[in-house]
Amino acid sequence: MTTSLDARIADACSSFQEVFGRAPRSFGRAPARVELLGNHTDYNGGLVMAAAVDRETIVVGERTSGRIARVHAAHFGVIDEFSLDAIERGAPGGWERYVRGVCWALAEAHGTLAGGFDAVIVGDVPLGAGLSSSASLQAALGLFLVHEGVVGAPSPAELGHDDARLTLARVLNRSENHFVGVGSGLLDQFSCLFGRGGHAIYLDCASLAFDRVPLGRPGPAIVVCDSRTSRRLADGKYDERKGECDRAAAVLRGVFQRDERASLSTFSRAELEHAWNSIDGTARKRARHVITENERVRKGVAVLRNGDIEEFGRLISASHASSRDDFENSSPALDLLIECAESAPGSRGPVGPAARSTWRGRNARRISPRAFARNTAERAGSRHLFMCVNRRTARQGVGFSRSRHPHGPLGA
Repeated sequence: MTTSLDARIADACSSFQEVFGRAPRSFGRAPARVELLGNHTDYNGGLVMAAAVDRETIVVGERTSGRIARVHAAHFGVIDEFSLDAIERGAPGGWERYVRGVCWALAEAHGTLAGGFDAVIVGDVPLGAGLSSSASLQAALGLFLVHEGVVGAPSPAELGHDDARLTLARVLNRSENHFVGVGSGLLDQFSCLFGRGGHAIYLDCASLAFDRVPLGRPGPAIVVCDSRTSRRLADGKYDERKGECDRAAAVLRGVFQRDERASLSTFSRAELEHAWNSIDGTARKRARHVITENERVRKGVAVLRNGDIEEFGRLISASHASSRDDFENSSPALDLLIECAESAPGSRGPVGPAARSTWRGRNARRISPRAFARNTAERAGSRHLFMCVNRRTARQGVGFSRSRHPHGPLGA
């Protein structure tokens, strides 16, 4: 069950008081995200579509006069302390590397950090569940460091504009690529900084053109199901898939004499079919997924604008089938959940149902998200965590830099 923003902020402030013996001065917050369409297309220069969710990470703290950062993760009950003048990576796979990586990347992009800081991290994003808990942490920490003046640029006011947020998203992505060691694309950091209640977000990862696509009023309920299957970005599979995509792109560039910078997403399905026999069996399946997934994103934007939730659900079902069969990044537990969800009353594909509402005049099945979740759990025959995404509360922000009171201004 999620808690209100006030309660989360109060918990974070209480934790900071307990750990550091004083009240914090600022906070940064950023939501997690759920991917709608665009599975593994971002690092292939493709198209993605996601939505921010009502689970989030909050960082509270204060700038200090020294050059030491002390960061307490409430979930783990430990403090990571490190020098900002000699940031070491630490152990792979842990939250500490993400925190240090943000500091490293911001200093590389904007110059030496202005001071040390003490901070506490709290949040209710399930870890390793595919909701980008790491990017939510990166974004919340980045917003906090800007608001507290630890980072010289951009200014807090500038972060109200999309251009500055896009720059920050790219810096955070560089942190993940070059410090953490995960070859991810821009989807996660972008989604956590650009998500808006009541909207899906679309990004062309090559041109960086983006848009927020309304989900309708009222829009569909999005039910996120946790398969309880561990997903770790740094376990090698992510980079393995990226390498397979790169192999396919290299062959296609040779066949069609394209520039070496041409990404996999610049090729059409017809071109892939023409070069099919020249690409190894694994890489060509990965390429087919990426190219057809870009097509599904394009169609998804169009059908959402037309209010066609039924067709959008079919596109997401097709996306999962492609991920399962061509990209081979699903799991038996996830496949079972999808099968049960698609056959449950009220389903509109893996996205749905639209609870007690209409979609551009089309009556949706009248079933609550919780009832839908319970029905799917019963069909799956197992205990899975289900959570409903509150599309009205997903947003980012900073606050209370002039007051140490836990319930000061809560920002944007």
